[in-house]
Amino acid sequence: MQNEKGTQVKTALTAEIEALQKHYSIIRDYLSGKEYDTVEVFATLEVFKDSLNRISSHILTLYMLQGQKTKITWLSLLENLENAVTTLRGSARLNPRPAIELAFNMSQPNADEVMAYLVKLKESLK
Repeated sequence: MQNEKGTQVKTALTAEIEALQKHYSIIRDYLSGKEYDTVEVFATLEVFKDSLNRISSHILTLYMLQGQKTKITWLSLLENLENAVTTLRGSARLNPRPAIELAFNMSQPNADEVMAYLVKLKESLK
């Protein structure tokens, strides 16, 4: 039963990381100057944040099933993303680029580091 649950969690985690990578790519393109509709960017940021939360839960579950303890080291990124989403939701005319850049870069670890870890994790689950 536990092995079956572990397999389900690994499958869900892999799919969630792949989806997160797609959203991250859109956000990174936007931050590098590519033009996107503000509504689309905001929606992508919300989905990215929610997906990262789900991934965190999957990781905690996977470690628990293996009888190991772990902690999520990117809580500051999740908090900063939540703050950015809240700020942007409150002002429809606000340019989202600075808020997203701030959330991605001021966190420790930053978004690039978290994504690098998650890509490695995805590869190890194969």
